[in-house]
Amino acid sequence: MKATLEKYIAPAIVSVGLHGAVLAFLFFGFSPEPVKTEIKTPNFVRAQLVTLEDKSKTQKPADKPQVVDLTQKRKEQERQKQLAEQKKQQELKRQEEAKKKAEAEQKKKAEAEQKKKEQEKKAREAEAQRKKEEADRKAKAEAEKQRQEQQRKREQQAFEEALAREEALLAEQSYAVTAQSYMSVIAQRVIQNWSRPPSARNGMQCILLIRLVPTGRVVSVDVLKSSGNAAFDLSAVQAVKKVEQFDEVKEMPSQVFERHYREFELNFNPQDLRQ
Repeated sequence: MKATLEKYIAPAIVSVGLHGAVLAFLFFGFSPEPVKTEIKTPNFVRAQLVTLEDKSKTQKPADKPQVVDLTQKRKEQERQKQLAEQKKQQELKRQEEAKKKAEAEQKKKAEAEQKKKEQEKKAREAEAQRKKEEADRKAKAEAEKQRQEQQRKREQQAFEEALAREEALLAEQSYAVTAQSYMSVIAQRVIQNWSRPPSARNGMQCILLIRLVPTGRVVSVDVLKSSGNAAFDLSAVQAVKKVEQFDEVKEMPSQVFERHYREFELNFNPQDLRQ
């Protein structure tokens, strides 16, 4: 603004003053003292009328120079500085809040992700536990089934063994009865072939061990228990050898022969001996 004033106002004032002086000189003139007439060549002053435009109509009035208040300026600067500092603090606060918000969102997202992973882990563990329990249940059921099956087999086997023992006992009893019936026939055959020694007395008896083959032929005969009389024992042995073969054996069942007559004891006890 000051530069504008110096550019336009000062030249205008000088120009107006100069022209005013020239006009005053021309119109009013002055009365000099009479002097001798001296013809001189007049000096002409060439003047040019300059029309000054009223710049007040076209130009804005010049602003009055403002007095700068340094105190106010410092206050304004301080206020601007405070405002800038406030804006800076607000921006920092906004950034800090945005950072905290982002961190909170990140933390929340991480917690949600962790929670999701934990839930998935728990679900997997629960599924694994369920499968394990199901497998254990099936294994126990299978083990119980096998135990029951084994128990049933043991019971069946025990039953069959008991039945077999009973059948064997019955068969043995039957064989014993059959064998006893043959024993009386064999004993009678031996007595029929016996030659009494003179020393034989009533009550004498000896036990003979006789071995046969399935045809009934005598393989061997030995005295298992003596009567105390050698002649009596020898006569009993000779009586068995004299028979040579018991044809009755051919008729008996093989089980009876194998159990009772392949090797058997014969109580040689004649009843018609002298006193």
